[in-house]
Amino acid sequence: MAGLIRVRRWAVSGAVSALVLLVGACHQEPSFDERYDAASQSIQDRAREIDARIAGASGTPSAEGSVAEKGAR
Repeated sequence: MAGLIRVRRWAVSGAVSALVLLVGACHQEPSFDERYDAASQSIQDRAREIDARIAGASGTPSAEGSVAEKGAR
């Protein structure tokens, strides 16, 4: 009887582990467009931050415009 309980416990544990792995495998990775948009937004945010630092250090950014504005064109 004790052996049967161990086998059932092992089977249930294996089934739960398999279910966890299957659910984890169902997670869809972001598409190329989603990754590109996120990276582009991050770069623009950093460019604005750099422009703000430059503007604070020298008074105003150059007459050519900011890096972030150039990327948006």
